[in-house]
Amino acid sequence: MSELQQQDQQSSNSYEQECQRAELLGLQAPDKNEFERRRQARLEQEQADHDAAEAVLLEQQDESLGNVGGKLGELNSILSSTQQRLNRFKQTACGSLTNIFARPSSGSVDLSAAAAAAGGATVATQEERAGPVQDQPRPPPTAAEVSAAKAAKQQRMDSQLDKLDALINKADNAHIAMGEQTQQMRRLAK
Repeated sequence: MSELQQQDQQSSNSYEQECQRAELLGLQAPDKNEFERRRQARLEQEQADHDAAEAVLLEQQDESLGNVGGKLGELNSILSSTQQRLNRFKQTACGSLTNIFARPSSGSVDLSAAAAAAGGATVATQEERAGPVQDQPRPPPTAAEVSAAKAAKQQRMDSQLDKLDALINKADNAHIAMGEQTQQMRRLAK
């Protein structure tokens, strides 16, 4: 049975149920066209509510991604500062020892370029928030409005994927920098 046939069958079942309900309550049976119009309006309202809930969820995810991006940016900044301090320490305290023992020094990790590139990707565009829910039924959205809403939602999801990629890059840079700095500190402690 096709999906359209199933919907027609469900529609007729629910209309028949509504007629039976009206009969049991001693009311006049509803007009089929009016019943279908109300059912369609209810389905459209449910879809609009679902879309609004998705938009709120996307906004919350955007905010959460921004917070994580900020924390990773801060971590990378701290690691960069720590690397500079390690380099100064090696030059002042261990410079003469390095020359004596001819111990090769390891290079430092440059996080500034990666942090700047990832920082630019964390800028999020803000969409207008929906107004308060009205008690009166809203007219069904036009095809252009639906298309625009879908395009905006897709653009927002793409933006979030870009942010996730930037966060992964920041986390990878932080992991690499922490590993190198740990090795450098171990060598200095020996």
